Amino acid sequence: MHNNTTFLLRGAAAALMLGALSACSSVPAPTGEMAVAQSAIARVSAAPQVTAHAPLELQRARDLWAKAQSAMDKKDYTEARRYAESAEAEARLAESKAQAAENRSRLQEVERGYQALPKPGSGAVR
Repeated sequence: MHNNTTFLLRGAAAALMLGALSACSSVPAPTGEMAVAQSAIARVSAAPQVTAHAPLELQRARDLWAKAQSAMDKKDYTEARRYAESAEAEARLAESKAQAAENRSRLQEVERGYQALPKPGSGAVR
């Protein structure tokens, strides 16, 4: 009887150790990364200048987000994290590209206004 109890206890201890090791090695779901990416895409999608100046980058962000969701559904959390982080980066790129285009447009407007001013010594009265 003593041998059976020892055998059962050793088996239970081994099972607990194996469970603990597999729990440590498992990758947690990237819920934070998913939320950040989703928020970035929603924010950028709502900006008309992004859809006007960076539609390809915005679409890539959406495509990467869809891949992240698919990986989450498959519980492939490593891939889900990678896709979510890439989706967020692509959304930020779209936002930056749109801001740069808006800034170029403002600069050109200022330059046109400056060129329209009378030049000193041209005889124009201020």
